[in-house]
Amino acid sequence: MKSVELVLLVVAYSTIIITIFISLICYKRNIEKWETIAFSVSLFLLIVAMTIPALVGGTPPLDSTNVFTLLSMILVGLTTPLSIMSERQHNIAPRWIKLLYAGSLFLFLGTGIAYFAGKLAILEYPVVFFLGISVILSMILVRMTKPQKNVAHLEKTNRIFAFAFLIIVPLSLLTYYAFSDNSYPMRIGFTLPFVFILLSLNKLIDDLQRLSLIKPANKPTEQHFKNYLLSEREKEVATLLVEGKTYKQIAETLFISIPTVKTHTSNVYKKCKVKNKHELTMLIIS
Repeated sequence: MKSVELVLLVVAYSTIIITIFISLICYKRNIEKWETIAFSVSLFLLIVAMTIPALVGGTPPLDSTNVFTLLSMILVGLTTPLSIMSERQHNIAPRWIKLLYAGSLFLFLGTGIAYFAGKLAILEYPVVFFLGISVILSMILVRMTKPQKNVAHLEKTNRIFAFAFLIIVPLSLLTYYAFSDNSYPMRIGFTLPFVFILLSLNKLIDDLQRLSLIKPANKPTEQHFKNYLLSEREKEVATLLVEGKTYKQIAETLFISIPTVKTHTSNVYKKCKVKNKHELTMLIIS
């Protein structure tokens, strides 16, 4: 059993590293948000914390649950809803987001204090509860809201993942913490690493699809522009933008000045109700 857990951790570890690398590429190209980067990093830290006992050998003392694991779980509980909210159309009041930050900070400080007081096990269940509720509410948000335009193409996939997590996470917490032998120290078990592998794979697929859409194989056609009331020149500019051309390249292709290209680009973004080239690409091609 322990070897199976180790294999799951290694797979999760590798998957998250790749996800972070791809996310950084997307962030550099202005098609990724910091919330999703923070989410991937928090998953990475959690897997590192989970791997430490296997790397150093031995079993942690019964009264000393791994502090790094708990802190990482808190970060995952914080960044999961932040990442989801950054990609959904929602009306969540700022006070709830502040409450999320406050709750995370409270648990974070409480874990540190409990560690130095030698009472770290007391924080085990509150942290697990916080993580579980955070993931569940985040997935419910996915099910009940519409995506931002830049992730609309992944709506079907995200809803499938949301449905899966709504089943996996509660069952994992119930079966392990309700029926496990309390004489053993806390273990993550099989299911949660599997959940984090799925989470990172979902994000990795998302970013890879975004990158593949930067320079689509198929050029936009007249059919793509029919609902946006673009002029002929604006269609030409939009087509070149979707193909990944720079302002200078568009100006040289259409024999117009760069300020004129920028003016047309601004009009295209306004009519299509998008903010950047990536959102325009997602909108037009999908």
